[in-house]
Amino acid sequence: MTLQIEAAGITHRGTVRENNEDCIAIGYWTSQETMESARAFQHPLDLPFVCVVADGMGGHNDGEQASLLVARSLARRLPAFGRDQIAASVRAVNAELYAKVGENPELAGMGSTAVGLAVHGTSLAIFNVGDSRAYKVVERGLAQLSVDDSLVQNWKPGSGKVRSSMLTQCFGGRPTFTDIEPHVHVEPCVPGSTYLLCCDGLYETLEEAQMFKLIGADLQSSAEALLGAALKALAKDNVTIALIRVTGKAPA
Repeated sequence: MTLQIEAAGITHRGTVRENNEDCIAIGYWTSQETMESARAFQHPLDLPFVCVVADGMGGHNDGEQASLLVARSLARRLPAFGRDQIAASVRAVNAELYAKVGENPELAGMGSTAVGLAVHGTSLAIFNVGDSRAYKVVERGLAQLSVDDSLVQNWKPGSGKVRSSMLTQCFGGRPTFTDIEPHVHVEPCVPGSTYLLCCDGLYETLEEAQMFKLIGADLQSSAEALLGAALKALAKDNVTIALIRVTGKAPA
């Protein structure tokens, strides 16, 4: 048996906002609709796999458009694998967003963060721009693999530090074209490894120890449990969650 991916994704507007400016993409599936149950996926790794969580900024429709463009374009481009190719693809999507704003000046200022996971053969890459996060589930808890592009890096609830929503870089969001330097982390694709991708609506609301406890064997019910806990804690922002697990047997 070759390596496979199991995944589950869910997105929700949260308890305060009227619309969902987040977007989730798993393979060719994307969603910005408020979901009551998580969608599950199985993906054999004879083909590349991509999952993206994007968090849009810029007001009602603009943030929605920005996150949809970023998530869809990343999912389409990212079968191109390798650290340099991933960085080039991410930067190209940023340029695409600015081009859209150039054609539609009323969208000026719209932007998005994004975090993603791409698998090709026996290699797995995590990439991010902005403050959406990727974690790996390890024995002691959640290990953050992404890098926050914010003034207060790796902020945690209960840390006593004030959370800053000011981003040092994102897709779009500036008056004129500004290039980005995506963070890319590459590691071997190991059976049993589990990853969590999420927007700030989740990690602002729940502590990492709480999140860790809610991730179990069934990824679909784990994603629903994470969302349920965030809504119970009155998440102010949109909440988007993707869980990804490598299964099967590594090629000899």
